[in-house]
This record gives sequence, C-alpha cells and structure tokens, in this order.
Amino acid sequence: MSKMKIAVCAIALAVASVSVNAADVAGQGTVTFNGKLIDETCTINDDSKDIIVTLPTLSTKTLSTAGNEAGSSAFDINVKDCPAAITKVAAHFEVLNSEYDSSTGNLINQLEVDDPTKSATKAQVRLYNDDSTQIRIGSTGKAFPVDATAHTAKMEYLGGYYATGQTTAGNVKAQVTYTLAYP
Repeated sequence: MSKMKIAVCAIALAVASVSVNAADVAGQGTVTFNGKLIDETCTINDDSKDIIVTLPTLSTKTLSTAGNEAGSSAFDINVKDCPAAITKVAAHFEVLNSEYDSSTGNLINQLEVDDPTKSATKAQVRLYNDDSTQIRIGSTGKAFPVDATAHTAKMEYLGGYYATGQTTAGNVKAQVTYTLAYP
C-alpha cells in the first residue's frame, strides 16, 4: 500500500473517531447535586405534626371540567425552638411517600386505588401557598419569617380540589409528607 493511501486511511479513521466521540457527547449530560445540611433546626409543634384538613363538600358541577379548582381550605404548620441563625422556614412537600400526578403536580385521590366504590373520580388535591400559587409535589412552599424573639414561625398553606375531568360523586383522601426547609 502506498504512503498516500495509508495517510488517507489514517485521516479517515481520525475523522470517524472524532464524529463518534461528538455523537456520544451530544447524547450525554451531567446532573450535579448541591445541597446543605445543618445541625440545628426548628421543632415542629405537636399540633402540626399530623394535620387533618377537611375540604368542603362541593357539587360535582363545580368540578366539571379538567383544570377546575375549588374548595380550598387553609392549614398551618407551626414551629418552635428555632436557632437564632435561622431567619426563614418553609415546608418542602415530599415526593417520597406521597401519591401524586407528575403532570399536574397534585396529590391523587388515594381512595380511587384503595376503595373505588366510595371514591370520587377525577378529583385531585392541589397544594397552594397563602397567595394561591400552586406548590407542586416535590417542591418547597413559600418561606415564612422566624420571630427573632420567640424563635417561632407560622407557615400558612392551602389545599383544595382540582378536577382532571368531569368528577363523579364520592370521597376524596390524599396525603403528603412534609419536611422543614431553610431557604
């Protein structure tokens, strides 16, 4: 084989390997996780550890179309014994141990799975900040100030119905785990 053919083959191989490497890079990415853990945190008040929120009884006509929202009820999460270094606290609504719809970010009606004969259908529970903006499951709600003197805070959130279509009559039950976050 001539030196010219060898040189052409070598160049072709080099170009081909660069193309393969470029294709690999175009189909790859990196996820970097950064976080921070702290030693001292606020303590959840006993009255806020396991909260039961009763949503109002509504007509299915109120929730007749996908995207309808109605019947919100407020709930508070109270904390105490916050260290002086903590000036704000929020609730992070966990994906883990929560049944939710990733497309809407809402909690699903657990009774549709657990007891379909008594369950309302196409009804979810949506979480809101106190300004009525949605809190998607897996997100942190609005942060509230910690009282520098009393070392306490009151976080105010809401939950309400959300229709994924024409709802049917029945019961609704949804549950979410929350963790204190310090933005």
